[in-house]
Amino acid sequence: MEPWTGEVLVAEMSYSAPESLRAWLFAQHALGLEGAVLVGDLPTAWVALDDAFSRSSEMFPADYFYMDLDGVWQDNWMGYPSAGDPGQDGKYDTWEQGSLGPEIFCARIKTSNLTVGTEAGLIQDYLDRVHQWRIYGDPGPHQALCYVDNDWATWGEDFARSMKLLYPDTEMINDLEQTCGTDYEENRLPVPYVWISPFVHSGPTVHQWNPGPETLWSEILSIDPPARFYNLFACSNARFTTPRNMGSLYTFATSSGLAAVGSTKSGSMLDFDYFYQPLGEGAMLGEAYSDWFEFITSGGFTPYEMSWHLGMVLIGDPTLRPAAELAGLPGAPEAGEASALSVAANPCAGSVLLTVRSAGDLMILDISGRAVLSIQAAAGDLALDLDGLPAGVYTAVLRSPSAGTASARFTLLHI
Repeated sequence: MEPWTGEVLVAEMSYSAPESLRAWLFAQHALGLEGAVLVGDLPTAWVALDDAFSRSSEMFPADYFYMDLDGVWQDNWMGYPSAGDPGQDGKYDTWEQGSLGPEIFCARIKTSNLTVGTEAGLIQDYLDRVHQWRIYGDPGPHQALCYVDNDWATWGEDFARSMKLLYPDTEMINDLEQTCGTDYEENRLPVPYVWISPFVHSGPTVHQWNPGPETLWSEILSIDPPARFYNLFACSNARFTTPRNMGSLYTFATSSGLAAVGSTKSGSMLDFDYFYQPLGEGAMLGEAYSDWFEFITSGGFTPYEMSWHLGMVLIGDPTLRPAAELAGLPGAPEAGEASALSVAANPCAGSVLLTVRSAGDLMILDISGRAVLSIQAAAGDLALDLDGLPAGVYTAVLRSPSAGTASARFTLLHI
């Protein structure tokens, strides 16, 4: 897939009604708009949806309202339609079948209700992190985690097969005795997977493992996982209107998060091939997400499909291409060619020993992409004292006039 070279429109607005924002997006789509990212507290469309498959009826935020620009969404009932009380209560409850496919992709960047840091600070840190990732990426290996709790363990191999369309190196864990809160928190989240997909009963602020213990939103913050992307098969975990929702915390309140896809209600993504295959071919997150919704809504958006998928939301920058880094960073060596920069021992304790094969500017970046050390490096073996830095995952980046850009990732331990 060719790199996207379109224009970016930045618009400041203060709409109070979702219908007004949707009308503006509709007008922009007529001028060529392909996708949108909603930053801040922009209006939210709410849905009252009757049960379609042995679940309780639910009211939930639905950003698909902004993707399906020409579909007919109606508010005909007070509460749920099954109650039989005609009227309008500000929640969509009726759809005319026909044109319910997506016209654009849409994503959210909302941090005002996370209660950690400041709204502006979280957004600025996030944008800095995105910028650093676009420039440097993450040196390999690029491994994903498919972590499937008991109720879905039977389908673990199928889930992992779909993920391998993007990340061929996908580790699948679906052992009934192994998957639990302790294993997830102590043995999975700290590992530098680039993509994590937990399949687990959840609420907006908790994963509910079988057996426990639960993984709470606060534990995500204390662990600060190094993963970049998340597909949360975890009911309501991406309910961006709920304070401290985990989909937003994974993305905006960790040092490494870049994006998450999940649901604002019970349900999640299914038919994963239609999402991961475009990503594996180089698509942007927003493009793959829209392709997936196009498949789901083809032939009509049935009540069953709505119950599973109408709450789906993309959190973070939709223009990121997860597969872009699989080709290596700028200046990556060809097969069999020595890199201009390598780590002699990994993990390391207190200091790191680097082999620099071409003189240049050397930086040590923490997991958020911030430079914690910058020096001029000569060719040869170089030992750097990092005793004052916290334990974690770091990236050494060398910019050399003769060798371009090279990088090497390492884990710093404290003993």
